[in-house]
Amino acid sequence: MKKDRALYLLEKHGLSPNKSLGQNFLLDENVLDKIVAAADVGPDDNVIEVGPGLGVLTRKLAERAKHVTAIELDRGLVALLERENEQLENVNFIHQDALKYDPPAIAYKLVANIPYYITSPLISHFLMAENRPTKMVLLMQKEVAEKICAEDGKLNVLALHVQIFGKPRIVAQVSPGAFYPEPNVDSSVLEIDVFSEPVVKDYMSLYKIIHRAFSQKRKKLTNTLPEMKDKLIELGLGSLRPERLSIGDWKRLM
Repeated sequence: MKKDRALYLLEKHGLSPNKSLGQNFLLDENVLDKIVAAADVGPDDNVIEVGPGLGVLTRKLAERAKHVTAIELDRGLVALLERENEQLENVNFIHQDALKYDPPAIAYKLVANIPYYITSPLISHFLMAENRPTKMVLLMQKEVAEKICAEDGKLNVLALHVQIFGKPRIVAQVSPGAFYPEPNVDSSVLEIDVFSEPVVKDYMSLYKIIHRAFSQKRKKLTNTLPEMKDKLIELGLGSLRPERLSIGDWKRLM
């Protein structure tokens, strides 16, 4: 979509980008195609899209998917989307906070161009849902995507939260010029192939341990997790700091 077209649609419906909602509309066709390709959407797929904006990505998904559920928090944009996309019979637009949305009890893929300030909560919401997506493709701040993809020996809390549930990889870099209005940061398209089961079943208990360990990440684990000192020493992990552990190491602590 050209910028002129975006401006026309917003003016037609009496709208403008809402800064408080972190609205930056993705317009670049090449980036949109990369998102759809990463999601690997086919005729049997149900897709949940978070943050449809002006509906550019929605239409591309609808061309390939069995059904698209597009969740938008901005009531004005929902009205725009419904009026401008009446011909899309396999799309349902919902006015709702995505962080309060309960995924359906069917297989689905999640695609999202979301306000960057809810990136972590949104990922957690869907990965910890009773019915997780089979795949997630998210447009997010480049720095956050890189943190999520951290490798063993350099892990962080966010990376562990994600990698317990799936395998992330960056599939594209996105410059500010791909959006209207332009954000102040570079962006990335992140794909997460979600495991059928998390690496650790009792992940809530593990999260508590991880957060405690990283709360003083410069200290050795025997200092931050004193009640686990014997086990840490037994596993040869006692002298390490938390970022040095692999997911396999954290699993062995459970």
